[in-house]
Amino acid sequence: MKLNKLLKTAAFAAATALSLPQALAAWTPEEPIVLRIGFGAGGETDTMGRVLAATIERQTGWDVVVENRPGGGGVAMLSALVNEAADGLVLGMAVNIPPLMALSQRPDSVPFTLDSFDYIGTVTVAETALIAGSDATFSSIEELVEFARTEGSAKIAWDAPDAKAILQKIGQQEGVSFRMVKAESGAEMNKLLLGGQVDAAFGTGAHLPFIEDGQMKTIASLSDKRLSSAPDVPTLIESGHDFFIAPYFYITAPGGLPTDVKTALAAAMDQAVGDEAVQTVVQNAVSAPAVNLGPDGTRQMMQESLGPIGALFAQ
Repeated sequence: MKLNKLLKTAAFAAATALSLPQALAAWTPEEPIVLRIGFGAGGETDTMGRVLAATIERQTGWDVVVENRPGGGGVAMLSALVNEAADGLVLGMAVNIPPLMALSQRPDSVPFTLDSFDYIGTVTVAETALIAGSDATFSSIEELVEFARTEGSAKIAWDAPDAKAILQKIGQQEGVSFRMVKAESGAEMNKLLLGGQVDAAFGTGAHLPFIEDGQMKTIASLSDKRLSSAPDVPTLIESGHDFFIAPYFYITAPGGLPTDVKTALAAAMDQAVGDEAVQTVVQNAVSAPAVNLGPDGTRQMMQESLGPIGALFAQ
């Protein structure tokens, strides 16, 4: 999966789609729309979902009610969403990696497939960095591997299973030991790194103030492209390791939406994602720009991500 390819798909869809006024003329909800967020209140997903809902309300005059349905990284919310009527009145906001992990690792235990949903669009794709203290003797993934080889191991703080899996795969390929240290958040990973308790960690935005003040440095991009915050730092793919993670925040609905409903929802979301308030909140939440792939691009992203996620967690 390549982000540029998906962005071209989204641009084509936007160019050929109905304008927002035309789309809204075709369908307007007679009841409030419920946006279920698959994570708890106060986190980055909740923050972005709430400003998106408020912006859609302001731009369209619709009522959009936000509900938090945490559990399993959004899997619990999606498991309930498939049982809702396909009328556009109940939507879900999730992050792609947890449901893709569930579908690749235990497909018989979840009550949905990728085809169980209609996809409305994406809000953003988070950027993930591999970081170290500024005084670390290594400044690249190659040098981190050699550090681990020389020292016998390297301690890596992690808070997401996909990031953990990538370093474990690289360790297996290179024949070195990475000791993975569980953290609960980006803030905790920063604390462990600055306290010298780990040699490296992952960052999705909370680390940037420490980069700016010189306490940390970025040694690799775990995204499929270079980071906007560190454009001179290579990706893992560029360094010879064919792994990446691209956590997309997306909006979905029960499968089988009428065409006019899906068109109106997609048009409303696209305009909201382009709003300055949404763009600002997204940038502050995940240190990445707002990106909407549209319905077709979002479905394509999910389909093309399933195989790589499955391979990442394969034994």
